[in-house]
Amino acid sequence: MVAVRYIALAALVVWVGGMITLQLLVAPARQSAAAGEVWRLYHLLAYGCGATVFVSLFIMKFVGPPPRAFPLRAAIVFLMLLLAAYSGMRVAADPPAPLATINVGLGLLLLFWYVRE
Repeated sequence: MVAVRYIALAALVVWVGGMITLQLLVAPARQSAAAGEVWRLYHLLAYGCGATVFVSLFIMKFVGPPPRAFPLRAAIVFLMLLLAAYSGMRVAADPPAPLATINVGLGLLLLFWYVRE
């Protein structure tokens, strides 16, 4: 159970850390083709990390004692995945700064819950 929790935590840290890093480094270069490619590759990473966190939450629920506020946590991860998918579709138009900011806030909320457990 501890291993699943740490896998989910690591995936969440990579997901949120990637969003923060890309907002600081890549977002200023809005018009370059390389920036669009970096965002595209990041979104693939975000989908994998989000799926890992989502599946880990369900594993923790059904294998051991369910995490505190499980429905809310699952809803937040699902919302974060939806925002990542939407921003991934819009990446060709412009970098998704507002959506990434919302995702960072939700991710930090999830990290807060992991730290408190």
